[in-house]
Amino acid sequence: MSCLETKPQMYSQWCGNKSTLKDKFKIEDVEHCNNQTNIHPQMSTNIEKVNLQEGEKKILSLKNILNKDPQAADFKWSLFVASCNSYRHAMCLRPFPPMFIKNEWKNIEQLREVIEGIPPLPIIYNKLDEPEFYDNNQMMIDLLYWVLLTLKEPELKSVKKDEYDMILEKVPCEITMAKPNMIFQLDNLNNSKKEERWKNNVQEYSTFYAYHGSKLENFHSIINYGIQQTMSNPGLFGDGIYLSSELNVSLAFSPVGFGWGGSFLGCELSCVALCEVVDHPDVKRGDTGADAQKALEVTVRGKIPNKYYLSTNSDLLRVKYLLVYTHDFSSSKNLKSTGVVSWFKQNKFLTFVLGYVVLLVSVGLTQNKNVEKYYKLLIQKAGLD
Repeated sequence: MSCLETKPQMYSQWCGNKSTLKDKFKIEDVEHCNNQTNIHPQMSTNIEKVNLQEGEKKILSLKNILNKDPQAADFKWSLFVASCNSYRHAMCLRPFPPMFIKNEWKNIEQLREVIEGIPPLPIIYNKLDEPEFYDNNQMMIDLLYWVLLTLKEPELKSVKKDEYDMILEKVPCEITMAKPNMIFQLDNLNNSKKEERWKNNVQEYSTFYAYHGSKLENFHSIINYGIQQTMSNPGLFGDGIYLSSELNVSLAFSPVGFGWGGSFLGCELSCVALCEVVDHPDVKRGDTGADAQKALEVTVRGKIPNKYYLSTNSDLLRVKYLLVYTHDFSSSKNLKSTGVVSWFKQNKFLTFVLGYVVLLVSVGLTQNKNVEKYYKLLIQKAGLD
């Protein structure tokens, strides 16, 4: 799966100026586009009116969500694209967009073609007010609407930077790890079936937090269906869902994957889920001390190691936060740093050449008798001989 960022020509039809994507992501306040769509005088049938109203509704809804939380919309779309581009799409692309299903056949190739033609979301936002934009790009708009709005639960929200420490403190770690570049929160809708089922599960038990690592391509399914499809079967220490109280342990199970090339986050991402877990007997701990006996009784294959948890029931945990690590963000952070060391890191080849030149000069000077004479004189004056 090649990163879409290696194909900049595909966005040329959308970009009318030379503004960078970061500039385009500074989205202005929403201005309702009433009466923006050009209606041909001959469009008088009821079907055409219904289609027009549906298109206007989707346009307005997309403008609203892209303006409300553009980072969350961008990340949610990136997770969807990652699952589409996976060779395991039959397993991880769930739910599958219904508009690409015909006679129970999922047209993954057509879906990928539509995705490849979609520009960065800030460009989409600026194009939504154009007349006949929906008519000319109906399949693209319908797909974006389905991913960002139809799949409305759980709601994905970006978290402010000043709240990161508070979230990470929910699971005290012995090993200090780098902070994520972004954190997103997942919330069930009030009075929804998911929220009602969760409240029933926690009535008699307390909860705690733990990390779960998985491939990037799995998270589209995880945020919609929970961590049931990534259950280890058979697992090393038993069948079920593995979690850990150490972030570095879960990061080992979250390799860098390819998301969407049009994302402001970049296309190389790693994601870890921070889960709220019910302290239920079906959730086995690998702790020592009072809970050691509980851990020993878990599996046939062996006891669970320290800092691990194993749940045999997916209803006993839910994803509350997604910790995102990005390659592009870390690179840009290094580029902003100043000093001699950072300059050497950014110019490795030039540093190698300079080092080689210094080595040659040093060898030449050591073989020069005049240099040796002045060196001995300097040592004598300094009283170091």
